[in-house]
Formats: sequence, C-alpha cells, structure tokens
Amino acid sequence: MNSFAEMLGINTSDNKTRFLGTTDEGMAILVNGKDYFLRYADFPWFEYCGATELRDVTADRWGVYWNTIGIDLPIEALEHPEQFPEKISVESWLKARSRNAARILGQVKSARKAAASRRNGLKGGRPHKKETTPQRSAAAKRRSKHESA
Repeated sequence: MNSFAEMLGINTSDNKTRFLGTTDEGMAILVNGKDYFLRYADFPWFEYCGATELRDVTADRWGVYWNTIGIDLPIEALEHPEQFPEKISVESWLKARSRNAARILGQVKSARKAAASRRNGLKGGRPHKKETTPQRSAAAKRRSKHESA
C-alpha cells in the first residue's frame, strides 16, 4: 500500500514536517520523511480540530507539536499508539481549549469594543459595586432579642 505522501506526490526525502490530510478514521502527517496515520480512536482530540489547526504542526527528533491546540506527542506514540494511552481526557482538553479561546478572544481589540468603552466612559465608566452589609436572618434577630431580655 502506498503512503499518503506518495499518493499526494510529496517527496519524503526532504525531512519536512507537514499535515497531509484527514479521512473519516483519522489524519495523516509527515514527520522527518516518514508518514504516519493517526487514528481518531487512538488520538481523539484531533477529531475536534479544524484543518487549519492541524496544519500548524512542528516536530523535532523527540516529538510532534501542535502549539495552537496544545497537543504534544512523542515520536514513539506515533509509531506505537497502543503503548501510549491518552493522558488527558477529551472533556478536560475541550474545557482547557475553551478557556484558552475565551482568554484570547477577550484580548482582541476592535473598533466596536473601543466605541463601547468610550460610551461607558462618557457615562462615568463602569458602575461601582455597592457595598452591602450582611443581613441578619430572622432567626438570628429573634435569638439576639431573647438574649437581651
């Protein structure tokens, strides 16, 4: 059977790292001149990623890294995935990914955010939180009433 790289007409002798494509069962990457097929059953995180995120892959002689999605895999995990059970659950990874996306999107500066900030500034800025004194419960009021009598 031909490798993904050969089917796509990619020269494997240049030792580059690149994303080759996806299927319903997994994705193919080329790492240091050797292509690997990563099944979603073994690497479930990749099923939730878009092609743009999967293309952002780098490697060295120890591992393969997808910095934008926070996944690092040792080369041995690509060669023998059965020996490397998933270390983080998909649910935990998705939560961390959502937090990171919210953090990044919260830092985005846009014309709409700047205009809203100026309008709030004209109104006196963000409203201050009102300091509230803790209310005593009715039972506490009755107790103190009976204690004083």
